[in-house]
Amino acid sequence: MTLPPGSSSSNSNGNGTQAPAGGSGLLRYPGLDQETRRVCLQESEFDEEQVVRLLLQELHNRGFADSFALLQRESGYTLENEPIAQLRRSILGGDWPAVEEALLAIGLGTQDNANDALFIVKRQHFLELLEARKLKQALLVLQNELSTLTADTQHLHRLSSLLMCPSTEDLRAAAAWDGSAGRSRLLVLEALQAHIPPGKMVPIRRMETLFGQAIARQCEVCRNHVRPASRDLYVDHACSGPVFPQELQVTLSGHTDEVWYVAFSPDGRHLASGSRDKTCIVWSMADHSVVHRLCGHSGEVSYLAWSPDGRYIVSASNDKTLRLWDAETGEHLQTFRGHDETVSSCRWLGDSDRFISGGLDHKIIIWSTNGTIVKQISAPRVHDMVASADCKLLLVADDKSDIHAYDLTTLTFLYNLEESAEVMSLALSADSRYCIAELRDGELHMWDLAARTRMRAFSGHTQGQFVIRCTFAGIDDRLVATGSEDGMVYVWNRATGRLLAQLKGHTKTINVCAWSTPAAALATAADDKTIRIWPAYRGAPSDCSAPGHSRTTQVAAAAATPAASDAEDDAESMVSANNSLDFVI
Repeated sequence: MTLPPGSSSSNSNGNGTQAPAGGSGLLRYPGLDQETRRVCLQESEFDEEQVVRLLLQELHNRGFADSFALLQRESGYTLENEPIAQLRRSILGGDWPAVEEALLAIGLGTQDNANDALFIVKRQHFLELLEARKLKQALLVLQNELSTLTADTQHLHRLSSLLMCPSTEDLRAAAAWDGSAGRSRLLVLEALQAHIPPGKMVPIRRMETLFGQAIARQCEVCRNHVRPASRDLYVDHACSGPVFPQELQVTLSGHTDEVWYVAFSPDGRHLASGSRDKTCIVWSMADHSVVHRLCGHSGEVSYLAWSPDGRYIVSASNDKTLRLWDAETGEHLQTFRGHDETVSSCRWLGDSDRFISGGLDHKIIIWSTNGTIVKQISAPRVHDMVASADCKLLLVADDKSDIHAYDLTTLTFLYNLEESAEVMSLALSADSRYCIAELRDGELHMWDLAARTRMRAFSGHTQGQFVIRCTFAGIDDRLVATGSEDGMVYVWNRATGRLLAQLKGHTKTINVCAWSTPAAALATAADDKTIRIWPAYRGAPSDCSAPGHSRTTQVAAAAATPAASDAEDDAESMVSANNSLDFVI
């Protein structure tokens, strides 16, 4: 990336900028008299040099070469001094000795900082020598230069293993590197910025970063953040109107008994529901029609989970089994037996090949989709469990007042979070930083998992003896939602704890809330045998408010052909309704 003419200057002040001409700098603005200029300067809260250099960077990045050169001449500031310009040219040109000279001229402060910067450069040089099949030279760089810059022997061993790559394609794959002709040199330049003072080298795309931070802050203070922020720089972001407008709700009626669980597919195009009527239904979010009715469980369906790729659904039941279904065809693929009591929770482990289940029988089991048990441990009676996005942390709510944390890779116990009442369900934020615990005493508590501290309480809903499953909702999980025994959905602002909405529609206890960002919708299910879809705002992907569109989808119990079930499963002894997931404990 070569700067336009005028990007460097012989009278640099050493900080990447040219000293203003004319002493005070007032005469640089012939269109303004000195008094007006002085007033303008007093009104600005920001350093003039920094503002001008950011403008220079943005003009350069957008290709306004003439304006770039004019602003440098008129302001007396330059974007970069000559050592920085030389560094940029040398990196992009692959002139590694010149890169070292430029870094020496710039000055990197401490020896540790200089070593870290040189390691970035030498690593790129090493990889490019390997790419050119200059193995002897690459080995010398590794032995005589890279090894002197770091004490990380494991990193050095990984680099040395690259010498064995038989081809450039293998090298790029093994090093996760796109080659000298790709973006790797630009990434070196970006990585070096962490080691060069920003006054000397303006961070890459700094103005864009500031714009993004401003919009992110506006989203943070948005009262009910449910729609993506626009990139409009002229106005501040704010989600207008009520959250989950009442008039947009859609009712799905297809189950013949209480609906205990709902889960959106990863792409938000389908919804799966599980019921006390022992069936699951897969719904289309496009027209709210029934895609599949999944039959086969001999007990109530207590939990559902979509695989990360959306190909499979796992259902958990009070009949002590789990079932694997093909989400596209509705075909029953596998039955999993290993629990001795109700299976109360199940979660996929990231690769669509394994999932984990927990039950009231003190068992936590990791399963392979081929039906085999990968690992099993003894645990407390499991009310609910959630797994982190990176599949490293498992949180388990027991039948008392504890949340148990496990290392999910080994299923070894890590620590406890002690609650003030019995924990009925858990929800985990998408970034796995926060956990919501729904308590039997009628409160929701949010935990910061990194600090292991309880941050905030949410209250107002009615919670007694039944399991009600809450969820994070909204863009970036800025909301918290739960059902209630009074038949209403309660929605709070996560940051403030302020109650934003009480959604009316259900007529009996609401058992579960589920959120989908792609659909921009909340789904709820209740003892009134219905499911409600609540678009977050008018015009959301899930909003079916077009004229003539029905807001109630009635589906007869036999409207869809049940998927075939195994005879031996149908012959299993029925589990009493008193042992249902409403678990009266």
